[in-house]
Amino acid sequence: MKKSVYLALAATLASLSLPTSLLAKDSKAGGVEFSGNVDVVTGWQHDDGASTDGPAGAFPRQAGGSCSFGAGGLGCNAADGAGAGSGQLGDFRGLAAPNRDTYNFYLDQVELDLQKSFGENIRLRADLDFGRFLSGTGRVTQTGQNFNLEQGYVTTNLPFGKGIELMVGRFNAPIGLESVDRADNMAVSFSNVYRYLRPHNLTGAKAYYAFNDNFDWSLYVVNNLIDVISTTVGTDSAIPSYGTRFGFTWGSVGKESTVGFSYAGGPEQFGNNAHLTNILDLDFNIHIGDKFTLGGEGIYRQDNVTSAFAGFPNSKGFGGFLLLGFSPSDTWNIYFRYGYLHDVNPTAAYTGVDQQINDFSLGAGYQITDGAKVKVEYRLDLHNYSAAAAAALTGNDRSSLQNALSAEFAYNF
Repeated sequence: MKKSVYLALAATLASLSLPTSLLAKDSKAGGVEFSGNVDVVTGWQHDDGASTDGPAGAFPRQAGGSCSFGAGGLGCNAADGAGAGSGQLGDFRGLAAPNRDTYNFYLDQVELDLQKSFGENIRLRADLDFGRFLSGTGRVTQTGQNFNLEQGYVTTNLPFGKGIELMVGRFNAPIGLESVDRADNMAVSFSNVYRYLRPHNLTGAKAYYAFNDNFDWSLYVVNNLIDVISTTVGTDSAIPSYGTRFGFTWGSVGKESTVGFSYAGGPEQFGNNAHLTNILDLDFNIHIGDKFTLGGEGIYRQDNVTSAFAGFPNSKGFGGFLLLGFSPSDTWNIYFRYGYLHDVNPTAAYTGVDQQINDFSLGAGYQITDGAKVKVEYRLDLHNYSAAAAAALTGNDRSSLQNALSAEFAYNF
């Protein structure tokens, strides 16, 4: 008996001494495949004397409105922790404030992805995101928690035409250019349209059909676009939200160019099925020769108010960004991004302030080895406030600047 125990202990110690990447690639327990990533960001950000993200809870419809001021965050994606504050590091450090300086190390996420197939027709997937609230992680479902179920779904193929993939559960929203996983994006920071206007994760059902190698279509029905349900009697929605995306792909393997047209909408205001949210989105990523890429996104969002808030205008926001990438070698890349966001109406439903934001980012990435990459980025955000917002929040200063410099260390296994 003792001999078998010693042998088992020795085998365990030997497995622990193997390289992590080898263990990860070969890890299969009962047919379950493991993968994931560890993502760490460090950086400095300075908010000038007129910087503000507005008072938390300033939005007049927060209790039942279309956008949620979740604990610790503004914007329409509070369930995922995104849009907590403005500037390059706003996802981690929280709201901007006059003359605020911070320098910190942030644990963005530790993600463990589990996948299991049942024959050729059924597949299970779960993306488990772990963090530490006191390390600034944005992968939290609410204040104080350090876990977010990014995805959890089952897929099956329906025998129609070339085959329809049907997905049921929680999944990444098929809209926009940027991935919800920071490590998979070219830039270190997220764009402002991603933070404040675009859905991230959804719970419901999605159908995907590829007509051919160049054209595909996604159609989905979900609880709502911020993925937060109400359990209060009288605020339930009798109609789900919905969306679709038409995708076009062309080019050689590894250098595919893509264009996507998306629409999403529905009754996003709890307890009201007549006043709808509408989102239109265009995303693209085009290869120009062997070394250049041009990516971008444009989005328009409108949340129509209910009669309970008569006198308030419908909430409107729009914006976009352009991302130019240059890869001089297989290990290096350089990028420049310009972004624009306009939170149109005095309700300031998306950013907390009636404003326009122009942001400029310059960065570079280096592939250390397979699965390991480091990125550095400088970012400048220029805020232009409305006269009313300036009078109420900034002492009549109509503009503010935020400067930031950061580095990201991402390890995929």
